Amino acid sequence: MEAPRILSTFTRTCQVTCFYGSGHPVHDAAFKKMFSHPLMIELLVRGHVPEWGDRVDYSTLKQLPPELVSQSLQRRYPDMMWRARTGDGESDLLILLEFQARPDRFMALRTTTYACLALEGLVERKALARNGRLPEVVSLVLHHGDRPRNAPVRLAELFGRSSPGAYRLVPRRSAEELAIPMPSDLPSMALGLARERTPEEMRPQLGALRRATEACHDEDFDRFMGGCVRAMLVSRGFSAEQLEEAMTMGRVMTAFERGLEEMVSRGRVEGRALMLRQMAARKYGSETEDELSSLLARLPDPERFDQVASAILECDSSEEFIARVREI
Repeated sequence: MEAPRILSTFTRTCQVTCFYGSGHPVHDAAFKKMFSHPLMIELLVRGHVPEWGDRVDYSTLKQLPPELVSQSLQRRYPDMMWRARTGDGESDLLILLEFQARPDRFMALRTTTYACLALEGLVERKALARNGRLPEVVSLVLHHGDRPRNAPVRLAELFGRSSPGAYRLVPRRSAEELAIPMPSDLPSMALGLARERTPEEMRPQLGALRRATEACHDEDFDRFMGGCVRAMLVSRGFSAEQLEEAMTMGRVMTAFERGLEEMVSRGRVEGRALMLRQMAARKYGSETEDELSSLLARLPDPERFDQVASAILECDSSEEFIARVREI
């Protein structure tokens, strides 16, 4: 079910005006008793939600507990909730009832809140309709007061220009997708950092992010973005000490480039050390490999790795090889 369709369904309220005697309202408890019978709900739907009148399988009507719990454990209590299946099996219908004696300008907000909490609970309990979609929702406000009810019946009517029931997607964007990054591209480019896994992949993204940040011509924002990116780089294994003085995006980028060169160089050294350990293990065994590992870590100059490789080729025994490495 598309989000706009959900909004148009569950923010609609229907008014039923009931007067008894001289106009004194009947207590809500009496109404709840009266509307606890499935036939009363069927008559209510047929009379005030005619588009669903012939689609509901009224034999499946079931009253639900009127307690809704938000993710923050706050409890809300709509007056009544019912659920029924449709005759064609395509969907379920959730019916929320509110009994009101006085007009409430924000009733559409309240009914929408109830509907959202009810749907969230169904999602958490995996109690969706048989087709895997959210149930359709209808909210009905049963007005039994003397004062005319002229409150908005749709959530959208409470707002001037926004549409709170829909959202706009902000996608992540990579530097390759943007020929000339603009300041307005910053949010999408920031999200794009989550996509880059290696330092080499991050380099063009950070460069584009830097250019877009500097195009804003706001020094405070530049320092803010620099701090955010610096923290992100540290969390990904970059040296905090190396980035300590990088306060702007420009300085962060400079420190990143310097750190990237060191990481590449360190990666080459680690790769050569791994190859030497594997060669030693094949020729002399795993115990020699373990001892060589500690010796390589103490070598002051990785360039001496060539001498270690020559020793592996020339020495006949593990003892001779280890003794020769100690002399390098």
